Amino acid sequence: MQQKEINDFFRPVNSRMEIPGCDYDKTRICIATTNALARNTNHSLYIIDYHRKNFLYVSSNPLFLCGRTPEEVQQKGYAFYFEVVPPDEINRLMEINEAGFRFYYNQPIEKRLDLSIEYNFHIRTSEKHSHLIHHKLTPALLSNSGDIWLALCTVSLSPEKTIGDVVISDHTCTDRYFYSFEGRRWRKQPELILSDREKEILQLSVKGLSNTEIGETLFIDANTVKFHKKKLFEKLHAENITEAVGIAANLRLI
Repeated sequence: MQQKEINDFFRPVNSRMEIPGCDYDKTRICIATTNALARNTNHSLYIIDYHRKNFLYVSSNPLFLCGRTPEEVQQKGYAFYFEVVPPDEINRLMEINEAGFRFYYNQPIEKRLDLSIEYNFHIRTSEKHSHLIHHKLTPALLSNSGDIWLALCTVSLSPEKTIGDVVISDHTCTDRYFYSFEGRRWRKQPELILSDREKEILQLSVKGLSNTEIGETLFIDANTVKFHKKKLFEKLHAENITEAVGIAANLRLI
């Protein structure tokens, strides 16, 4: 794999980013914490180093390593993607990376740690089989000049049937931005607002109540609860109530 092709994943990262060697001492606690987190989740976790253009850490979840060991994937770095991602999706990933970085660099430095980008793509687990995976990436450490140095990446099986949207979310509010491949630009989603009834249903769902129990609590029919849940799924792009609760909580809607 030519280094030029791998470098395409890092446009427009500042090629002159300066990270003193002593600053890498800080990464020990990042790695230890991420490793502990990896043992508590079924997701695969990566720490991406945009200064050295490699992976600082790769967790041992075999579902997403395509037959490699964590050490092999860490050594390969971004060359791993050229081996396991279908060729027609590689250029898409490069465009997502470039568009995402341009968005980040257009934000004030103090906002850059508040943003996450997420998207789906396929990885080949064998000659005949592939998984659609969900990639979510959040900056963890910036350089002194505000460049993204380290980022935490979580990888999970996607609940979607298709590749779907590329989304940037702001963790301090409900702002979400969707990327248009046709226009090569980001568009802000209209503000997401839940009704008081929808919030009540989500809050009661957190407690594990059934549709009938929610209906009894709110003095409405169970079918009305189902109707509100259906609307919630559409608003939040969720497949089920557990996912809807997680999305709503992440967006600070409940």
